[in-house]
Amino acid sequence: MENPFYITGIVPEPYFCDRDKETAWIVRTLENKAHILLTSPRRMGKTQLIRHVFEQPSIKDKCYTFYVDIYPTTSLHELVLFLSKEIYSILVPKGKAALCKFMAGLRSLAGSLGYDPVTDTPRFDIKLGDIHAPELTLEEIFAYLEDAGRPCIFAIDEFQQIAYYPEKNVEALLRSHIQKMNNCLFIYAGSNRHILENMFNSAAKPFYNSAEQIYLDRIPREVYTRFAEDQFMQAGKKISHEAASYAYDIFEGHTYYVHNVLHNAFACYSPEKTIEKEDIEKTLKEILEEKGHTFASVMNQLNYQQKETLVAIAKDGKASGVTSVAFVRKHALKSPSSVQYAIGALLDKQLLTYENEGKTKVYSLADRFFEKWINITY
Repeated sequence: MENPFYITGIVPEPYFCDRDKETAWIVRTLENKAHILLTSPRRMGKTQLIRHVFEQPSIKDKCYTFYVDIYPTTSLHELVLFLSKEIYSILVPKGKAALCKFMAGLRSLAGSLGYDPVTDTPRFDIKLGDIHAPELTLEEIFAYLEDAGRPCIFAIDEFQQIAYYPEKNVEALLRSHIQKMNNCLFIYAGSNRHILENMFNSAAKPFYNSAEQIYLDRIPREVYTRFAEDQFMQAGKKISHEAASYAYDIFEGHTYYVHNVLHNAFACYSPEKTIEKEDIEKTLKEILEEKGHTFASVMNQLNYQQKETLVAIAKDGKASGVTSVAFVRKHALKSPSSVQYAIGALLDKQLLTYENEGKTKVYSLADRFFEKWINITY
């Protein structure tokens, strides 16, 4: 029996929940030839939304679509490798002509390319050490996208990583190429809002005002709980409305976590059993026990001020006024200045995220399972 609550891979259309407005907005914006900045808390579903958009007929039938997650990258060399590997993997099924056109354009890597005599096509066996002139190879990649034979859409996830590269001109370098392109649109996606907002909203930055912006929020409660109940029913299983609502509420509709709990509950209980609230609680407890060692390891890598600040925010769930005397006293922290320093470090480590409520930043843990574990452990 197929589990309808996908937590990995591409979600098939029947199991994709809502996002109708966001999908329509992104498709319309791309059709109007504008780049997009898509931000959301981690694991709110932005990757699945991008892949869902790419499956829409007006996109799928007319464009080459590429998606790359650059979170693991730490340099321009790695970025170039990731971009070129993604283009190669997408073009392989398109036929020899499309693939050869791309590989022929990578003149700076010509000496590192192989050839597959069985398929009679170029073989991408380039390694990181083969990229000796990343700026030149990047120029060749963009030249290909501009002359690819059909419109291109390139989604770059965790785009904020380029801010950490040792090369100091990466933003300006990318922007200089992209602003001259007519055949390729970009979706810049990411979860580190304070870096991305500075990158796209600061007049001093190369990407200033260069993309239409959308923030991916939670799916409405009534929409998601109805979806969950329907998925159980269609699979011949049962979940009470109270249990589905509870799974949504304990994570405030944070898609990945609600999906994860329901995925495990769906797998663990038989069709004869109606899943109730206490079964959701048991499932969550088992998940946290499995992740406990990993979370403990993360805590051990923090200094004392970072750890106590993280615990304080986890206890509040959502924390505003974090540098106020009231917040410091409530949680017995050292000082407002130490909290401010710790907040910066925790944001850089992507352990915290925030939402703007007016002029106030409201902080919460980026990983909601981590938040639940801290509240149990500390």
